[in-house]
Amino acid sequence: MHKIWKRYIHLLDNDLCTKIFDNVKNLLVCALLFAAGTDVLSGSYELFLGVLASSLAGLGLIIVSTLLMLLNISDGIRRLARLRYHLVLQILLLLTYVLIAGRVVEIVWNFRSL
Repeated sequence: MHKIWKRYIHLLDNDLCTKIFDNVKNLLVCALLFAAGTDVLSGSYELFLGVLASSLAGLGLIIVSTLLMLLNISDGIRRLARLRYHLVLQILLLLTYVLIAGRVVEIVWNFRSL
């Protein structure tokens, strides 16, 4: 137990909390951007330049958020590759990302439909 505690303290000294919170924050921002883009595509919004511009803006938001999320996931997977049992941790991280991002998109869609 003492060995695990020392390893945990060492990780905290190397800004573990900051890295985790930054990664989660980036995930949530990407999921919100994705939800906003899909909401624009599914809704009938009028922008100053017309309907075509709103669908292009929605598609652009989806593309940008997808690229940012892939960048965030690849950064998290790369960082986990240095740890012991990295394959299990990487699979758990990927599943967690998909579940959280999907749930955030659902929450935004439900909130928007009210």
